[in-house]
Amino acid sequence: MGMQYDVWSVKIRSSAAFYVSSVTPSGAGALTLLKTQPGINGYGYKVSITGVSDESGVTFTIVGRTVAGANVTETVTGPNATTVYSTNYFSKITSISVSAGTTGAITVGYGGALALPATRIKGLYYLAGASAGTVVVTRNSDSQILLEIDTPASATQVNSLYMAAEGIRTAYSNDDFATVTPTNVTAVTLICG
Repeated sequence: MGMQYDVWSVKIRSSAAFYVSSVTPSGAGALTLLKTQPGINGYGYKVSITGVSDESGVTFTIVGRTVAGANVTETVTGPNATTVYSTNYFSKITSISVSAGTTGAITVGYGGALALPATRIKGLYYLAGASAGTVVVTRNSDSQILLEIDTPASATQVNSLYMAAEGIRTAYSNDDFATVTPTNVTAVTLICG
């Protein structure tokens, strides 16, 4: 007999060197992955690629599983002394390869908005930033805003919100997802299930 109210939590994070720490590939090929998934229960982020030099002539091929449950291969043009992101939100990475050697060191991690698979948001906790901000949950398939919380301009203000009944459903099918985007918010933790 399964538990009816299994819940899990996720804190919105980013990590510039989660998949690949600082490396300067000498030629084309697969990069050595430190880890393959940012968390449990199918959530994920966009893959970030950071370079200290102009790597715009190099392409990065990312193979993995998206938060929407699809196995995909995505090619990303390298950064020009900045950070670039994948289009897809990945819950698991199988491989990352480069088309050529890089001029300088690169790191591969994740960041941006958090993508949640089909689940229900049961609670939310945040630590406000110095400026007023928001936490916005948006369903991907129709851009419907499911939840928008305004946060005060107070770096020490915390707030917890527990959803009534069954919570807020992020998606109606397993091939859809919702993004959680904090703006001017120091930390956000979600309770889902």
